[in-house]
Amino acid sequence: MTSNHLTAPRSVALAAILAMMIPAVAFATDLPLPMPTKAPPAPIVAPPYNWSGFYVGGHLGYLWGRTHVDDDGVTAERNARTDGIIGGVMAGYNWQINRAVFGIEGDFGWTNARGVGAEPTDPGGGTGGSSAGDDGSGTPTTTLVPVITHAPNHYDVRWTSHLRGRIGYAFDNWLVFAAGGFAAADLNFREGAISIDFVPTPNNGGKYYGWSIGGGIEWAFTRNLFARVEYFYDDYGHKDYVGALGDRYRVSLTGQTVRAALGFKFDPLGR
Repeated sequence: MTSNHLTAPRSVALAAILAMMIPAVAFATDLPLPMPTKAPPAPIVAPPYNWSGFYVGGHLGYLWGRTHVDDDGVTAERNARTDGIIGGVMAGYNWQINRAVFGIEGDFGWTNARGVGAEPTDPGGGTGGSSAGDDGSGTPTTTLVPVITHAPNHYDVRWTSHLRGRIGYAFDNWLVFAAGGFAAADLNFREGAISIDFVPTPNNGGKYYGWSIGGGIEWAFTRNLFARVEYFYDDYGHKDYVGALGDRYRVSLTGQTVRAALGFKFDPLGR
């Protein structure tokens, strides 16, 4: 009897609690489900610049040339200045492996580099003057001695060209490189005018072939366009000529060039 009396109040209390919870549960089921949150998109990182591909462009700079002349084995002209503006075209190809860049490039440039040699210290024709003599009648005679006047030589560089290998190190869109290889030039050597006998002086032109070495830096400011500044030294070798009076000339040409270039790169692989 006592047990039934205790159970009844507990049942009533439990039923009351359940009755109070039912509206709360029903309200909770009516609430909208929380929207799933998306992670922010990852930032787009541009791939590092790749120097591989073909390129073409133009260059403009200044050539400090020096012409050396030996006359019958004796130095007649020691590094006469043969300077001028130079400009032209270039084309090449680069291969990039990690940060190393290997390439080959050819160029051609027209120039107005010209030079005039110094006055010869020994014209080679003796000295002028007269000598007194006697023709047998007691009347003194004068014998004239001819004087050969040899004007300075002239040097004109018409064009230069190179075929060089290149090796460099890339810092993304910056490239530091060294280059070296074959160099050629067209030099016109004109012997200074010789006044005696009115002999026309030879106008000798020729192709000079030698070597080149130098280096520079490039900057790619778009995926396809790049700018360059470089320096190189050329030794074009020498050629031999015969002058108007039979003198044997050996003419050598060297040069230092500083130039800027603008190029367009195109890569069939889209790098």
